[in-house]
Amino acid sequence: MRTGRKKKKPKVIGLPDFWDVLSCHETKLLALDYDGTLAPFCVQRMQAYPYPGVPRILESISRRRDTVLAIVSGRPLAEVLILAGSFDGIVIGSHGMEKRLSSGDIVVKAADQEQRQGLCCAQSIAEEIGLGDRIELKPASVALHTRGLDPEEASRLEDRAARVWRAISDGHGLEVRRFNGGVEVRATGWNKGDALEELRRGMPVGSACVYIGDDDTDEDAFLKIRRRGYGIRVGDADRPTAARGFLPGIPAVREFLEAWADLAVPAREESVSWIRDG
Repeated sequence: MRTGRKKKKPKVIGLPDFWDVLSCHETKLLALDYDGTLAPFCVQRMQAYPYPGVPRILESISRRRDTVLAIVSGRPLAEVLILAGSFDGIVIGSHGMEKRLSSGDIVVKAADQEQRQGLCCAQSIAEEIGLGDRIELKPASVALHTRGLDPEEASRLEDRAARVWRAISDGHGLEVRRFNGGVEVRATGWNKGDALEELRRGMPVGSACVYIGDDDTDEDAFLKIRRRGYGIRVGDADRPTAARGFLPGIPAVREFLEAWADLAVPAREESVSWIRDG
């Protein structure tokens, strides 16, 4: 039994009744973007470790029998696994193309031959115009990183890469998308929204579904669950988005996670551990 004074739940901008509604659900899915949501942005990508206190709170949430917990990132799966450390929940990388189950099994969705040819062409073009030292190759995309550059220079390089990549994207089943700190050309057919929907469909009927992210690529997830759950965007509440709620920054995300970890256990809590390996 919990004792002591009940902690006040943090506000979710735009969702005044969020915690009351959430407490009515016996089973819950909580999916979280990584960069800009769980970890501050960093010029050195592999130095972008989780915000202080976040790993401990995620571990606490992962032990709850009423919650399935997942990290959903545009980073390659291998990078997320390194940065997230001991996190043992579901980890989805490359915008949904890679998934590590709680069992440790890894599932990969491969780009088709036409898409792979297009990505090779996109890489070659980027190298030809002098962007090779800022290019990252992922399983189903090629990304240009501009974090740390002067904003005007970053915008110029992103516009240039986007322009040449769009010239080849339609003919190879690819799309060009901006993200916080760069631009990438990636295979179509699967994204964060599709990955989230797959998780949601595996939950018991009536489960709450919550997705938190900060970037334009998270809009795919917000759109997918707009009528079936709660999309919460991290950052400026005035930005156009398909999310239904906002948290002002990563410290607010930590407070949100602390509140989730401290939720009262439902009276008839149903185990959802089966989805962790599904």
